[in-house]
Amino acid sequence: MIYQEQVMQAAQILAGYTLGGADLLRRAMGKKIKSEMDAQRERFVEGAKAHSDVPANQAAAIFDQIEKFAGYGFNKSHAAAYALVAYQTAWLKANYPVEFMAASMTLDYGNTDKLAAFKQELDRMGIRLLPPDINKSGVMFRVESGAIRYALAALKGVGEGAMHKIVEERSKNGDYKDIADFIGRLDPKTMNKRQFEGLVSAGAFDTVYPNRAELHGNIELLLRHSSTQAAERESGQVSLFGDAEEGGSDFPPFAKINPWDQLEQLRFEFDAVGFYLSAHPLDGRAEQLRRQNVVAFADVLSEIENKPSTRVQMAGILIKKQERMSQRGNKFAFLQLSDSTGVYEVMIFSDTLARCRPFLEPGTALLVTADAEAREDQVRFTGQTLAPLDEAMASKLAELRVHLDAPAPVAKVKELIGIEGKGGVKIHLYAHLPGGQIAELAVKGRWAVSPAAIAAIRSTPGIVRIEEA
Repeated sequence: MIYQEQVMQAAQILAGYTLGGADLLRRAMGKKIKSEMDAQRERFVEGAKAHSDVPANQAAAIFDQIEKFAGYGFNKSHAAAYALVAYQTAWLKANYPVEFMAASMTLDYGNTDKLAAFKQELDRMGIRLLPPDINKSGVMFRVESGAIRYALAALKGVGEGAMHKIVEERSKNGDYKDIADFIGRLDPKTMNKRQFEGLVSAGAFDTVYPNRAELHGNIELLLRHSSTQAAERESGQVSLFGDAEEGGSDFPPFAKINPWDQLEQLRFEFDAVGFYLSAHPLDGRAEQLRRQNVVAFADVLSEIENKPSTRVQMAGILIKKQERMSQRGNKFAFLQLSDSTGVYEVMIFSDTLARCRPFLEPGTALLVTADAEAREDQVRFTGQTLAPLDEAMASKLAELRVHLDAPAPVAKVKELIGIEGKGGVKIHLYAHLPGGQIAELAVKGRWAVSPAAIAAIRSTPGIVRIEEA
């Protein structure tokens, strides 16, 4: 910047420029706009003659020197400044990686795309990103035991101001003991239904109420109760039971709702966070995808190393679709997809877009065959064929592993398995028992298992997760 200041000072002292006029000269030189530079040359020469009695030819020569200097001086000044900042940030990242990443994420806490990229970098660095927690998270990202705790204000739609009030209340009066305690201490003006839903969907209340589905379904009841308690406090009334403020016996009974299955919980989490934080919907299919030579996004660069272009098969959850129009009037689209290793973009042309449009909905799991082209450590994907992942992999399923939180739903799972009769899939049931023990049951024979049957099993109460191989 010192070079730019020198140009401005020369214009002021020699040619009588005002500070604003000198700044216009600086901008014109920085952007190298010929018409503007010609106008500035004339002004500079006339000003130098009138202000400093400098002959026109000498003033023009001085201007030429300044203009020549601007061709490299501005670039040099910026390069030096950027090099210093690059050195400082590289040193911080190398010596204080957790603190540096937490600060970087706080700087971009409102940009979901950047936070998703930071999440990938944390995975690469081996730094854990802890989930949001109503009792541990700050308003912004913070360091916690060598990991980073997710910021409450970084959740979509919750509002920074509301999160400040929640954290301030916790700091003054201690952790929230349970959901009744939280509601009893909540100022109803602080939070609306949408904000509450965001916190629940992201798992911020898991440590005080682990059934997200039940909490989500009773939010209106909770907010009404919070408003009633606040009104009673303001009017000086005392609850009939005397302890409503502490989450006492007049706390309203919840409508009972079965917990979300893993995929449904991840969908809600994605909506609240903007990316998959605790797990990824494709995690349970990792073995099956590997056997079918489906390449993870993080492995594509090594897969196509020393090749100008190659065709790869990838899987991903569709995050968003952006349709565009070419100059010739043909539609094409950019698809943003996510697998368990990162987020990537695939371009598809009009014929592929027309064939696939019916199932290109956000949240859909896709199997993509794409041409991958490496360009300066970046990979460009051009999609050739796309299909819903469930349909594409159904005929290739060899083994299904069903994890249950108790033996109770075993009979229901066996019933669902038998609906479609014999086939080629081997099925194992794993019952997670109290005390950390796991009981394994291999279902006799091989069975036909369609995507619909897997979805039915997954939605059965008591199912922890399903792994396909």
